[in-house]
Amino acid sequence: MGKLITFSPSADCELSRWALLHYGESYQENKHTIPFIIIFLKLNGGSSFPLYVKDKTPFVKVRPIIDHLESLADNDKKLIPSEYASDIEICWKNFNISLGAAVVTWAYANLLPYKEIMIRPLSLGCPWYEYLFVKYFYSIPKNFLWDSLKLSKASADEAFTIIEKHFSEVDRMLSDGRKYLFGDKLTLADMAFAVSGAPLVLPANYGGDQSKQGAIPTFGQFPKELQEIINSKRQTPAGKFILRLYAEERYRD
Repeated sequence: MGKLITFSPSADCELSRWALLHYGESYQENKHTIPFIIIFLKLNGGSSFPLYVKDKTPFVKVRPIIDHLESLADNDKKLIPSEYASDIEICWKNFNISLGAAVVTWAYANLLPYKEIMIRPLSLGCPWYEYLFVKYFYSIPKNFLWDSLKLSKASADEAFTIIEKHFSEVDRMLSDGRKYLFGDKLTLADMAFAVSGAPLVLPANYGGDQSKQGAIPTFGQFPKELQEIINSKRQTPAGKFILRLYAEERYRD
């Protein structure tokens, strides 16, 4: 059995969970918060999250994890089928990297000022002492994230422009009625967009536990102005696409 070391609210950690489930890999997840996760990563041979360790071999970050599992997968489980490989790589850069970074900036810039909202996402599933650390010393992880991500009102506004661009791009792709972005089954392009865009529509099943709320605030916890954005995005073809993928594909056997 493999071991997955994660930071609960991270989109890349969520994508790694989904990928491991899709490929049929059994694993134990160890969740840690900032700054504790840095220690546990180093102890297990990694320097960044998510970190997947299988047979004493560490795979650092989500794409190396996926590439390793993809190389072992049967054809019916492959997320990067050869006939769409070049298109999927473009979508990976657009959705996991560009959109993903924009959503991280937008979400944290808007939510980190609300301690009562963010304690749970930042510490979900962590050891008890890490939860207490976040609860009583919230300013430490908050300031670390704020400074490392260079957050500001201006950066959040710029990030939302990027988000709008990518949602419109997927709206356009879906305008011909296709069920998936490429072909007739789930690919890495679908998963990358769904995970990166999830904080804009708050799908059920996000976070790695089908029976409980994942490391994302509920709709009611979001400030009113952000609720309006979420409602708007849920009505777009791209937003409905994310909601459907999470409802139908996130926990498919």
